[in-house]
Amino acid sequence: MSPGNVKLIFIGGAGRSGSTLLDRVLGQIDGFCSLGETYHIWQRSILQNQLCGCGTPFKDCSFWQAVLQEAFVRGECEDGNALLNLQHSVARLRHMPQLLFPSMRSKRFRSHLSQYINILERFYKAIVKISGCNVLIDSSKLPPHGFILGETQGIDLYVIHLVRDSRAVAYSWQRKKLRPEIYWKESYMPRMGLLRSTHEWLLCNWLTELLSKKVPHYKIVSYEEFTKSPKKKVEEFVKWLGMEAQPNSFINEWKLELGIDHTISGNPVRFTHGSMEIRSDMAWKVNMASMKKHIVSGLTFPFLSRYLKNRRAVQQR
Repeated sequence: MSPGNVKLIFIGGAGRSGSTLLDRVLGQIDGFCSLGETYHIWQRSILQNQLCGCGTPFKDCSFWQAVLQEAFVRGECEDGNALLNLQHSVARLRHMPQLLFPSMRSKRFRSHLSQYINILERFYKAIVKISGCNVLIDSSKLPPHGFILGETQGIDLYVIHLVRDSRAVAYSWQRKKLRPEIYWKESYMPRMGLLRSTHEWLLCNWLTELLSKKVPHYKIVSYEEFTKSPKKKVEEFVKWLGMEAQPNSFINEWKLELGIDHTISGNPVRFTHGSMEIRSDMAWKVNMASMKKHIVSGLTFPFLSRYLKNRRAVQQR
């Protein structure tokens, strides 16, 4: 790690793959800070004032207000629309060709990307200073965000590519889940049909795999294996990061003690505090119609086949 650089874990992959759970588990290690999906901070936090993981509205959270004050000059972050527009000019899926192939970048794109990278570097360095932590965890998942983090000079990026069975993901996207962070009205997490969720699963996992060619630290992890042996996986992550922290104090086999984290966006599990049991959500095997399982299996082949094969190989070790 370069002196002064931020050690940042980026959890990539498709939505509904368990990234919030992994983020929060890692965040319980001494010196680690769970951030949630920081990609959404400009829209969901600064503009909409949704709840922080600590349970208070973003603008009332002393942690995030201290971070913003440290990272930005007076008034710079008050115009959330400007920051959101800058993000949307470089960090959406349609920008992947320019992020993958720098020679395709226009002068305007290069300028906006440079501005946005500067903002991200200041933002994450401010979090390190305010939190006092050595390792940050960002579970944004979105590939463009991961590629931009990989180009940010002040960040030493470690990518955990979290993959969950495509059928489980498709089933999860069809479930109705309340969004407690939108505290001023009743609102539910977005839902997707089979075709759209399957397309996103393929696209996001493929692009996250491509990120492995751009960064020196990349690790692919199965959601099912993580939830089967969370303590073992956490110890593997710590070793992979070159750290000496011992996670035994907060995790014992499948039981976990969750503190309060200042997470931005993500699954409602980010509001869970205290004792929690980690179990793989396998409801799809019982409740998902056989025809739907076959459709998703067919559409995600051969990536799903390769993923399942790799998972069996890990189990046999």
